[in-house]
Amino acid sequence: SERKERLKNASPEPRKVWRKVSAYVRNPDVVAEVLHRARGSCEECREAAPFVRISNGTPYLEVHHRKQLSDGGYDTVENAVALCPNCHRKKHFG
Repeated sequence: SERKERLKNASPEPRKVWRKVSAYVRNPDVVAEVLHRARGSCEECREAAPFVRISNGTPYLEVHHRKQLSDGGYDTVENAVALCPNCHRKKHFG
């Protein structure tokens, strides 16, 4: 009931905040090599990629660092795996 009251009184315009962030510039050759190694299958669950990219028809997998870059992990093929979106989210939030 409290949530419904807040929703009733909420502005439809979202609040905007400004943030300053740092980001890591990834080596595209590492990404390409890890995806090539995976051959279209998730390296965690071993299932085929869930869909293909519209842009070029390649299997959609996400490259994940075993030891995160923010924790001092290296941007290397040895420190990376190709994951389906579900397994990738599970690694971060599961």
